[in-house]
Amino acid sequence: MAAYKCFLPKAKYFLCPSKLWLAVLFCCLYATTNLYAQTEEPQEEDTSDFTRQLWVDFRPYWNIGNNQRFTLEVGYRTIWPKHWHRFVTRLHYQYTTDTLLFKAFKHKETLYAGAGLFFLSSKNDINSFEIRPHQGYTFAFYWAPRFEFAQSLQLEERFMFTELDDDHVFGMRLRYKVKGTIGLEGVGFGEEQGFYVPLEIEFFFNLIKSTQFNDVIRITPGIGYKINKGFKIEANAAYHYTKYEVYERTNDIVFRLKVFKKF
Repeated sequence: MAAYKCFLPKAKYFLCPSKLWLAVLFCCLYATTNLYAQTEEPQEEDTSDFTRQLWVDFRPYWNIGNNQRFTLEVGYRTIWPKHWHRFVTRLHYQYTTDTLLFKAFKHKETLYAGAGLFFLSSKNDINSFEIRPHQGYTFAFYWAPRFEFAQSLQLEERFMFTELDDDHVFGMRLRYKVKGTIGLEGVGFGEEQGFYVPLEIEFFFNLIKSTQFNDVIRITPGIGYKINKGFKIEANAAYHYTKYEVYERTNDIVFRLKVFKKF
């Protein structure tokens, strides 16, 4: 921290209070959402290959001792113009250590497993209900004092049920994610407060394809604000490339808000 203080000796005098920065973050997200909501009005011709989506997630978590944690996710997703709504609930358990596979340098390794429930309500397609167990491994370390680098490998099983009696589908896929995070906590704020900048690139390998949401790649930049050690908010603007059927595919711009809270 000393190196940063020498360049910003009077940061606390010219930076706005933390609550004002948080308000700015919310205003940016609200303005972006309103901008795209206006595009819901019918157009004579739509030549764009991109869809526009909004995802909102609330993620409470509980530390249960011995480097163990339970995380719950409750989410809502929709698309413009609005022809489907998706409701998501996920719960997973994770265990973090620094001595699982690698011991030569300081790092974190995490094993996790859980399951998710996904309900799709659609005007133009078939409604569906999906049960999605998952198992994964994450390896993370600090490349520089304020830059954390992480890699994750996750296996998902997909059990999908639709309104058609004979259309129950099983799918399976691998997800590989690379994530870098620049932490700016403490720069002009308290030691546990401040902004951070995440960037994720995730690849999907569909071992057994499903009828809906066969993702291929996601590129997710964003910005987050850490209010305190157990509470942070993150906003993302991502690009998703997805396949639904053999010949149908979409390019998606996804605006996402995540709220993390420790209990």
